[in-house]
Amino acid sequence: MALVPDVIQRASSGRAKCRGCSQPIAKGELRFGESLSNAYAEGEALYWFHLYCASAMRSEKFLPALEQSSESIGERDELRKTAELGVLHPRLQRLLKAERAPSGRAHCRCCRELIEKGEWRLSLQLFEETRFSPIGSIHLGCSEAYFGTAQILERIQRLTTGLGDDDVQSLVQGLLVQRPAPPEADEASDAPGSEGDAPGLAKTRGEEADPGARAGGKSG
Repeated sequence: MALVPDVIQRASSGRAKCRGCSQPIAKGELRFGESLSNAYAEGEALYWFHLYCASAMRSEKFLPALEQSSESIGERDELRKTAELGVLHPRLQRLLKAERAPSGRAHCRCCRELIEKGEWRLSLQLFEETRFSPIGSIHLGCSEAYFGTAQILERIQRLTTGLGDDDVQSLVQGLLVQRPAPPEADEASDAPGSEGDAPGLAKTRGEEADPGARAGGKSG
């Protein structure tokens, strides 16, 4: 058992940044502290997240803390629902934000096809050793095949800054048209160390990097 337990508490200052979206956590705001090995000393340390970012990106760790917390959390039911969906579909915890592809050079992590310049894509990240690392992106239309569900509009809206009404409508239309899952031959390469990535949270190599792939997102 960790010596420092996971916790939900109010931020004592506005200095800490969320591990998920990299944005500041305001003083007095409720936040989730995940207990992990201290990167700079022996023992454990708390790594902080906005509540929504934790529910979306660290679902398995966040759910028990939410159930045990005695804090008055206005969106408790929504946070629970978000975390439960992340547990049901583990790859959903990789979703960072939606964005327009700045070039046409990157390949989709799911179907391996190029993502055209200006097309919506979903940026992905992977949590390992106390931090997130960018692992590429997928077509909006590959959501069902990659995550196991295309019911992700609300999650996208909460995690992505600057979306206007036209953007939301475009995302709605894009999610309605889902691409078929890659053929079985491609799925066979979905293993650690291959160009694909294994189900769940296993890390992979060989992903094509894009400038700005780790740009900040949005929390609730």
